[in-house]
Amino acid sequence: MPQPHVFEAVLRAARRLPGYPRLRVLDLSAGRGEIAAALARDGCAVRGTHFRADDYKLTKQSGPLHTDAVPIDPDVDLTRPLPYPDAAFDLVILCEVAEHLPTAIPVIAEIGRVLAPGGHLVLSTPNVARLHSRWHFLFTGTHKLIRRRTGWDLSRDDLYAYHINPIDFPLLHTLLFQAGLSIVRLDFTLFKWKHSWLFLLYPFLWLSTRIETSRHRGGAAHARGEEDLFGWMVRPAMLGSEQLLLTAVKG
Repeated sequence: MPQPHVFEAVLRAARRLPGYPRLRVLDLSAGRGEIAAALARDGCAVRGTHFRADDYKLTKQSGPLHTDAVPIDPDVDLTRPLPYPDAAFDLVILCEVAEHLPTAIPVIAEIGRVLAPGGHLVLSTPNVARLHSRWHFLFTGTHKLIRRRTGWDLSRDDLYAYHINPIDFPLLHTLLFQAGLSIVRLDFTLFKWKHSWLFLLYPFLWLSTRIETSRHRGGAAHARGEEDLFGWMVRPAMLGSEQLLLTAVKG
């Protein structure tokens, strides 16, 4: 299952949404189905997907599947169009998935298509923008990952089981806008207090981010986007949460 703190945080984010639990939910690459099953027990109409039958989450983890009450569509490739009609869901869950894809561009666009107006996306992914990860990158040139890095011992077919695409938040911010979605909330999953000293750097970080998002203006639309990006980039949840956990709404 997802790490317990991720599982609980994603459920909290879903359960605070308007209309919950009378929601049509799509859990993309649902793994062993723990989140899908919990939402179904609450009363949501849930369906999930699996990327492929030999998914490492299904074959290398013990314990029963939690999807008996949830239909799971197999072989749904998230780099291709989703097999669902427009505006079919009120909530899409993308939990610890985007970092496994060679690119998140197609799936974010498709999420925007299958969400109904006013519907929500709840997305979680390892947060490479947190201060600890930035500090780690400064001295090592490598992102702070939960799993080991991809290595020479991995075949091409096994790459998806690793974090091959740490999510760049400024790019994600733009992809969501292009898909008709706007971020409405960032939440903490887990904050490690041993890293709290890094917040002493906050004034410098705030100023640096302010300068970075102010100096490249390509017109009014770009300026509005940069202003919105700045607001999210300096949030405590962006700087301290182990995962990037966001809620976005389709306008």
